[in-house]
Amino acid sequence: MSLTELEAALAAESITADLPTLLPLAHLTIARSFELILNAGYLQPRPCKVLKSDLLYFSYGGLFYRGPDLQSQQPLELPIGLVFDPRMFTTISELFPFDSGAMSAMRFGADWFDKLRPFEARFAVHAGDLSRAAQELVLHLFETNSNYIKGVPSTPSTGKRQPLPLLHDFLAADLTSLNVDHRQRTIEAIARVTVSLGQHLLWIGLPQLATSSRLRQLYRWTKPTVTQAFEYDYHANSTPASIAELLEAEASKDVVNRYARLGAS
Repeated sequence: MSLTELEAALAAESITADLPTLLPLAHLTIARSFELILNAGYLQPRPCKVLKSDLLYFSYGGLFYRGPDLQSQQPLELPIGLVFDPRMFTTISELFPFDSGAMSAMRFGADWFDKLRPFEARFAVHAGDLSRAAQELVLHLFETNSNYIKGVPSTPSTGKRQPLPLLHDFLAADLTSLNVDHRQRTIEAIARVTVSLGQHLLWIGLPQLATSSRLRQLYRWTKPTVTQAFEYDYHANSTPASIAELLEAEASKDVVNRYARLGAS
């Protein structure tokens, strides 16, 4: 298989600085689906209309995904966040430097859609060491983990091979009028196989709903490790999007920042 445009650029760029510390991977689901996950003991790939395959989506470096921005009185629609140790990269088969679903739906606008098309063929990274590729993307586009997590692209260096300059312009563009911020422009990691709950799960954020029972059931799969848990309260006017924002902040405070502060960050 020939290299994509982004893979070729990463292979051509020389690395003179230390790579940023490898960050955790995060997955967002909902309470209704989590009941099935707890019973099975693993995350199961689901059909994806964008890439036309059964996939599991993870965000690199934090819980950047968002649920619906609508009020819900159904506890089973509330979000649950899972953060995995970077060793879980062994199950990852593909990276994108942005949210592929948002790109496919033209959420970044028609102009950027046209500039980056066909994004599936140009910007997928699936060759070689994907954990290193994630670190290289952060280094080339954000310089540090701290900038990456905050969504602040680095000052572009001259002479970088395309499409890195194009990606930098995209990441630096002000798309707030389209209701887009850095969370849709973070690195996406894709798995095509099941991911066990006992495979390097570091942290879980879940609603205060039968929490003790759920955590006992989770321990069946993670023992002898007790996964760090964050419980959140909710009410009838809660929105999944606002709760997901809370989960992102708590996961960053409890787990992600421990990694981001290490090394060249």
